[in-house]
Amino acid sequence: MPKSPENACSSLGYNQLLRSGQAQPDNDLEADFSAVESRLPKVFKALEEAAKNSTTELPTDIYKDMCKYCAFLKLTAPYSKPGAVVSFVIQVNMELEKGGNFLSRDLRLPKDQIDFLRKEYALGRRVIIESENALQSFYKFQFQRNRDPDYDLFSKAHWTVFNSPVELPISDVGLVPIGFADLKLTVYLLPISPKLLLKGLLYFDLTKNSSQPIVKGLKLPTDDAEYVFDCICSSAIVEIVCSKINPDVPTGISRAKTKGIRFHKVPNLENIMSAGLKNISNDFQFRVVSLEEYKTFVHSFMQPAQT
Repeated sequence: MPKSPENACSSLGYNQLLRSGQAQPDNDLEADFSAVESRLPKVFKALEEAAKNSTTELPTDIYKDMCKYCAFLKLTAPYSKPGAVVSFVIQVNMELEKGGNFLSRDLRLPKDQIDFLRKEYALGRRVIIESENALQSFYKFQFQRNRDPDYDLFSKAHWTVFNSPVELPISDVGLVPIGFADLKLTVYLLPISPKLLLKGLLYFDLTKNSSQPIVKGLKLPTDDAEYVFDCICSSAIVEIVCSKINPDVPTGISRAKTKGIRFHKVPNLENIMSAGLKNISNDFQFRVVSLEEYKTFVHSFMQPAQT
């Protein structure tokens, strides 16, 4: 179905959440984004100019808004709602194994409950959550916890604006993440116009990342442009938006499979879009389960990329 790029990722349920016990929506996330959205034209204009030069030092306010925008895209992508549940459960179990203050400080669990859960974990069991609507309950919780750390992370990325020889689509994921475990880095791809690509590079070793608001300008080689095109097409969960009908999109998806480009899968798309539209309680409970039940729970929200 034809859709304007301005309306991509704008369906009900993307950023709206119903408040517990109230009919009116919780638009805190939308309001949070609006503070940056109004300044994006200046950001994109600055990046267009940066694409013409080998190196550009962006003004501090422009650079901050660019990084905030990327953090917001990462935290509101369609996979972020199920990802919030998965990351929450993983963090709980990681802390049961290695220790930390997340359970006591952030969740305010009593010491006897934490001791009980740690004892169960040591016996080979795992902990999951029971909630009326886990997607909604933990989405905003994780958004608020990760917003500042993600912004800080993007502020230290190595950024490049590429002039692309081919028109690039926009995935509903927005900011497309690609991990390279062998190189110990993550690359983020964001088309900012049909032929301009913003790329952020972050090393696992934080000492290798940048500390300056520098953006490079380069031409994207044809082979690299094809790879980027395929990654963007393959990353989409529901929508791929183009400036005009592009018959190469199915080819890009097919090439991505051949090249081994894979992304995590979301098993229930309808639940994602409707999660913020349900008026539910924010209460949840922990439940101790077997390792296999834990894996089944995690994969009910997010499935690993298939090879």
